[in-house]
Amino acid sequence: MSGYGARSRTTANEEASMERQARRNARSATDGERDERIESGASSGRGPSAPPLTIGEAAQRSGFSIKALRFYERRGLLPPSGRSAGGFRLYSEADLHRLEFIRQAKTLGLSLDQIRELLASARTQTCSMTRPRLLGVLDERIRQTARQIETLSRLKKELERRRRILARRPPTDHARGYCACFEGSGGVALIPRILPKRADARTRASANDTR
Repeated sequence: MSGYGARSRTTANEEASMERQARRNARSATDGERDERIESGASSGRGPSAPPLTIGEAAQRSGFSIKALRFYERRGLLPPSGRSAGGFRLYSEADLHRLEFIRQAKTLGLSLDQIRELLASARTQTCSMTRPRLLGVLDERIRQTARQIETLSRLKKELERRRRILARRPPTDHARGYCACFEGSGGVALIPRILPKRADARTRASANDTR
């Protein structure tokens, strides 16, 4: 038994050593690929370009998760990323700026479809050409926000009205297994609809995309 245990420990140590060596080789290969790209940029007269980023590095610098980066690539917000010799995704400094634009646009409530169109335009057109499109999108978002504020204002008034009524009413009897606080004296009271019955398709799409 002692001999078998010694052989098992030796095998485990050898496997651990091989795994560490494999990781070192992988890091060396990645560093070599980056050095080649830097040298290539210098020899072409463009000067040393920024080394490409792995998906983990891009996620760390952008603040997005790796899952989010892959999602944005599938949805067309990010152009197809490059690949290393080992098949891993690579990202550039331009991709980091695109991700920052995505972050700011989502904060303002723009839909993914709108963001994708703006990013695509920025890759092929000048700022003077894309600025009117961006202004139009912001104007639409301002109008949408005004409608939402109006709806929420009506909801706030209805909530305050319901609270005043409940504060004056005596407690209801829960013996039947349900709460009748919102019911009128003659049965279930109809609650006025606060939100619009039917939102336009673009508003629904925007709400779904920004979740």
